[in-house]
Amino acid sequence: MKSTLSVLALGLVAVKVQGALTHALPPPWCPDLGWLVVVGIGLRWPGLVSGFVLAGILGFAMDAISGSLLGQHALLRLASYLVAAVAARQLDLTGGIPVALLVFATSVAYGFGVVVTRSVFLGPEPIGVPVLALAVAHAFVNMLCSGAVVGLVERIVQRFADEELARRGGLLLGYSGRGRP
Repeated sequence: MKSTLSVLALGLVAVKVQGALTHALPPPWCPDLGWLVVVGIGLRWPGLVSGFVLAGILGFAMDAISGSLLGQHALLRLASYLVAAVAARQLDLTGGIPVALLVFATSVAYGFGVVVTRSVFLGPEPIGVPVLALAVAHAFVNMLCSGAVVGLVERIVQRFADEELARRGGLLLGYSGRGRP
């Protein structure tokens, strides 16, 4: 429970910090910190369903702050979470380079997902070289920041994992309750 609340707080703070950074940095050069927390949850979170719920909450938080189509970021962050979670369970993503490459590829796909969802609901938008250049630049910035954010999520998960295992350990080892031998 503590790890869930801590990672949720980290994600909400990351969304707020990202909102503040957008005033100082132009759009492709501002890292998507909230999205990186969602990818970190996908890569390092032990439970699939609870991570899915966290990703959805953080996606709706981004929708509320950004003023975009309601549910757009939530849908795309759930997809990003699932890609990261499946990749973490199927591939060896223990090093920084594999994680960075996954973040780069997923970030480009996320950018195209934003364009596609906007074109479905708001009318067609051309996807050309300028859109591709912005997506690649933003993916590169996300890739550079991925190590720190994913590492922070991993530290939080590891910090509270021992406490949660100890709390549940008595029941798993056959603890029969008070007054029973």
